[in-house]
Amino acid sequence: MNSENPVPTIPKGRPISWEDWLAGRRARRETGNRVAPEIIRRPSSSSDRRLRKLFSGERGLPFKKTEEL
Repeated sequence: MNSENPVPTIPKGRPISWEDWLAGRRARRETGNRVAPEIIRRPSSSSDRRLRKLFSGERGLPFKKTEEL
């Protein structure tokens, strides 16, 4: 097992940096992809009309690939 932790720890008493947040987000997404499908957005819901109005015809924000984070 690798003893080096790729996820940065959140420092006490000060805000986390944007770069650390992105690195943590990337690591969380990679871990999550091991146990669940990458895209879990429902194909439809009762809120479709409201969502499509907010997001230019889509049901939500575009999904970014892990490499793009």
